[in-house]
Amino acid sequence: MPPRHRLDGIVIRQQPIAEADVIVSLVSAEDGRVDVLARGARKSLKRFAGGIALFSEISAVTEQGRGHLPTLVESSLNAAFLHKSPSYGQLALASYVAELAACASQPSHADPGLYTWLRASLALCESAVEQALRTPRLGVEVGFLQALGVCPDLQACIQCGQDTAAGGTWLDADAGLTCTRCRRPSPETLSPPLVRALALWSLAPAEPPIDALPPSAALRVAEQQVATLLGHVVPQPLRSAIALRDLLRFEA
Repeated sequence: MPPRHRLDGIVIRQQPIAEADVIVSLVSAEDGRVDVLARGARKSLKRFAGGIALFSEISAVTEQGRGHLPTLVESSLNAAFLHKSPSYGQLALASYVAELAACASQPSHADPGLYTWLRASLALCESAVEQALRTPRLGVEVGFLQALGVCPDLQACIQCGQDTAAGGTWLDADAGLTCTRCRRPSPETLSPPLVRALALWSLAPAEPPIDALPPSAALRVAEQQVATLLGHVVPQPLRSAIALRDLLRFEA
């Protein structure tokens, strides 16, 4: 019998092939990105006990056969995200999360931090409100940057080293904040609640409940700087980002 491998992972993609098979892409804390072949998955709903649905956390057993991909032998569901009549906005945000995870994960490369971010972000998507996606999207992105180790320290001033609890100016995406003691406040100065939110997301990615941040020039600055940092690590355009952008156009 070919050797078998057990793993826990989150389903980020399904690709139907042939008449009944599906290539399932997983992100695992210990194994990184894993693509497995689920034979006959589209013919029998009972074959894998509902454990290959998109945005599901599953326990899987794979077997390396003669083909290029390992075969999924069995799977069981650990947690299901966005399976209770999700809105279009929730699905768009979750798809964005999955695409980011696909870009950052690597085969056979353990990344517990990325896995923690992915799980927390999908849980956040379940509570996202259709008309208020801007704040959770920003939280997801900041947490993603922190998981990759490229998010600057936003809790200390880059000039004096003191805390930025009173707000700060973010002039350089790759640097950090300049506190209000070192630079005169302006309409684009990040407010204390916004700074606290950014710092919180960088410490516990997407984990805590996120209250909607009011639209402002400072919020747009934060979004632009985060987008610049994302461009360093995800240079290619993401299809889900287009859907999110269209939804955000209608927010106040």
